[in-house]
Amino acid sequence: MRSGRAAICMFLCAFASTSSQAQTTTDDPDVLLKQALHLGDLYNWADAAPLFTQAEQLYAARSDSRNALYAHFGQLRSTMEQRSLPEVSEELEAELDNNPLLQSDKELRLFCLMVLGDIDGEIDAAPMRRDWEAALKLAQGLGDKKLENRASGELGFALFLEGDMASARQKVASALMGAMMLGDIGAQIRYLAAVGHAYVQLGSYDDALGYFDKALKIAANNPDAGYQFVVNEGRLQAFRGMGKLDDAEQLANEIIAQARSRQKHVKETQALITGGTVENAKGNEAKAIEDFNTAIDLAQKGHFTRLLADAQFYLEDIYRKRGDLSKAESLAAAAAESTQNSGDLYLLPLRLQALAQLQTSQGKYRDASQTYDRASDVLDAMIGNVRSAAGKIGLISAMSSVYAEHFALVADHLSDTAKAFSVLEHARGRVTTELLMSGKPPESPEELEIEKQISRLNLELAKAKSAEQIHQIRDKIFLAEEARWVTPASSTWKSRPWQTAPLERIRAGLNADELVLEYVMAQPHSYCLVVGPDSVRIVPLADRATIESLVLAYLKTLKTKGTSKAQAAGLYDALLRGIPEVSKKERIIIVPDGRLHLLPFDALVDGTGHYLVSSHTITYAPSATFLYLAKSQPEPASQHVLLGIGGIPYEKNPDLAKVATLRGYLSSPLVDLTASKEEVLAAQAAIRSDSDTVLLGSNATKSAFERSGLDQHSIIHLAVHGVANEKHPERAALIFLSDSSSGDDGILEASEIVHLHTNADLVVLSACDTAVGRLQGEEGIANLSLAFQLAGAKTVVSTLWSIDDTTVLYLMQRFYAHLAEKDTVAHALTSAKKDMLRTYGTQAVPYYWASFRLEGPGDHAISLTPNLVR
Repeated sequence: MRSGRAAICMFLCAFASTSSQAQTTTDDPDVLLKQALHLGDLYNWADAAPLFTQAEQLYAARSDSRNALYAHFGQLRSTMEQRSLPEVSEELEAELDNNPLLQSDKELRLFCLMVLGDIDGEIDAAPMRRDWEAALKLAQGLGDKKLENRASGELGFALFLEGDMASARQKVASALMGAMMLGDIGAQIRYLAAVGHAYVQLGSYDDALGYFDKALKIAANNPDAGYQFVVNEGRLQAFRGMGKLDDAEQLANEIIAQARSRQKHVKETQALITGGTVENAKGNEAKAIEDFNTAIDLAQKGHFTRLLADAQFYLEDIYRKRGDLSKAESLAAAAAESTQNSGDLYLLPLRLQALAQLQTSQGKYRDASQTYDRASDVLDAMIGNVRSAAGKIGLISAMSSVYAEHFALVADHLSDTAKAFSVLEHARGRVTTELLMSGKPPESPEELEIEKQISRLNLELAKAKSAEQIHQIRDKIFLAEEARWVTPASSTWKSRPWQTAPLERIRAGLNADELVLEYVMAQPHSYCLVVGPDSVRIVPLADRATIESLVLAYLKTLKTKGTSKAQAAGLYDALLRGIPEVSKKERIIIVPDGRLHLLPFDALVDGTGHYLVSSHTITYAPSATFLYLAKSQPEPASQHVLLGIGGIPYEKNPDLAKVATLRGYLSSPLVDLTASKEEVLAAQAAIRSDSDTVLLGSNATKSAFERSGLDQHSIIHLAVHGVANEKHPERAALIFLSDSSSGDDGILEASEIVHLHTNADLVVLSACDTAVGRLQGEEGIANLSLAFQLAGAKTVVSTLWSIDDTTVLYLMQRFYAHLAEKDTVAHALTSAKKDMLRTYGTQAVPYYWASFRLEGPGDHAISLTPNLVR
């Protein structure tokens, strides 16, 4: 298969490598064929080539047509990079259709299909998928577990190219685990490299190098595996991403030399392209152009369609920066066409985006908008093909700039507010909105078992005595976490055309006192889409860098318990002063973007010198469409009102702290949250319901929480320790008490929360940093609050930084008191903050109250008696 482009190397399919193995000297074709197949099994096709050639000649001389054909197929695979790939593909198709040997000899037919799959992988994803589907079926019929596993992994690569991200990830991760269990050395190297390339694309270069090092270690212990082109190509890309340009240049030259010495033209072309990007980054523009043009020539001669698109794309960027926009547009159009011809669905939106950017630069605004629409249509198909929330979020995050740029184009040059709104809402909060529309499916038994297995292993980790035991258990945890990739998603979401709620319907759904402010952080300037019940307009703002520097400075002040009305007023000026509608509306709904997700708007200071919390109720939503749909949802049925958890004796459970530390959740000891029990009891006292569930002290285990009927409580209040994880947001966690008798480690990760099912009207996360996480483009921010929304919660109250246990008790007491007075959820939280300001005056700095934010509609009072009727 192919060596792959920069953005899809996570699923490389071309694993041809060479070794220093001495040539076998014999006239026995059986020995030659066996040795050649051994090398091919290790993906060392270069050293296998002369053996296949010699074996084919000897078998032909003996009139052994079957084995001569077997050797011929191997010779085609091992020399494919020196041939016209379409011609070889056509030859193999003809053999499969017409040669009687291939109709009766299933082993020979399987080998032919595998060779064809590798060759078609360089040309077009659709025939590649068909090849590997046929190979998989044949391997299953033969009972060959090793080749069945490989065919499944290769099919994963093809599915990725066609945009089916979830199935692709599942198959490739499964193939890696299968290779380990089967002791398949070649496949282990291949799929470790594939996962390494995936981490390169995510920007996790250290993680990527870890996988590449594992692959190289296996290869070093098996010298017949030869030179590892794909592994080293991945290392090259990681070095480039880390800014280690000298190391990258040296490695690129090494790969090119190795490829040329073995006539490995695909590998040479790939290394020239990556090397060209390194030279360009180092400022060696002339050398970069030379590398790209050489790559284009090789790709055109060899019909390496995807690599041709890569080279055209990178060369276009150089001419763009030179100011030769006409030449750049021509190359960008060629790259988009080559990408489409190759069937590479994943890269097509990015190639179309580059073309649209050039059209915009030349004033071809309507052409550019149409090109962006094409990119959006492709993305719709891809997102629809992904059946898991995490997969959808990852894809939207990776492609967010397509939507943001299209919005800016329409806002600046086409003066079409409705179109701009539609473009933006096409991606904003899309996953949470889809869940709201379709309902959350139940988790599968496989998903539940994986989470239980990880919990059991975490408990073992707490009991480990030696470094070796810890290492072994961590390896098991690694494999269990990899199994999350393998497990089929439980979601039954189907691919369907995505439609946002029309702008007029959004406006009609707003109350007279409500205003939606939807922000877009961009360069050279940002925007605010202002949507009210009687008007809509787009307001230009300062550039992203300027605004986000103001945000970071103010957050630093707030988190250190400081005050700066100058900073707060500066942010008000940057974000709200140009929107006079704000002063006329009491309820402001913020749809944030970028670092605005981390900013408490109610702690900004208006022109009168007062915090906005004094005059406005401010809430947040992932999108205007989500807000509209959430407000339209009926109140869910519930048999109970409150589920409260708190008062956990952390300090009396050292094993829990040990697990949390060894697994990287904590760097300091777990301390008791002394006011958390009173916090839960205050909520219970305010609600005064006979149907509450309260888990305090030793009863507050993770397993007890999971068994407490989450879908039967209208309010869930968690007064526990919380841990954010911006690098790996799925590992953000809430820490309960552990229970070894239930295999319960006490740690509830975000990846587990999304598999829960709740109908809660309100979830209160009274824990540190539950609104903090990794920014993920138009989909928002990956945090514990989002995890509960994905689990079905309608409204979530979460925190933007570490919170003070004692002052939180006061705030929550007042919050529940206002809920008991039939205030709406949003107004109850705002009133609690005002109460604190009135009671404590200047001592009530924003650190103590501004951390709490409400995401969701929050525009209704919650019934404090069970609601048994839907």
